[in-house]
Amino acid sequence: MDRVTLDDILNNDPFNLLPDIKAKNPIITADDRLVASFEEINSFYEKNGNEPQKSTDMNERGLFSRLKGIRDNLDKMKALKKYDKHDLLEYRGEE
Repeated sequence: MDRVTLDDILNNDPFNLLPDIKAKNPIITADDRLVASFEEINSFYEKNGNEPQKSTDMNERGLFSRLKGIRDNLDKMKALKKYDKHDLLEYRGEE
């Protein structure tokens, strides 16, 4: 009898016992990270009823800085406009 290799088993599955294997970690783009980052700000707003402030809470302060950075970058603002559920990207004047 011929010796069966692992490659033989993986390449020939007549009973379809081996599931289709998909990548566990899909490739995350810079745009995906930007949207996810902005969604954290949206979630903060939904939970607290206000946008993040420059506070002593490190999480809130980080979100505040992130939002400020987005507002300072026209390209990011354009990319995120459709995700802006709470008009957080509207000009607010000096902060």
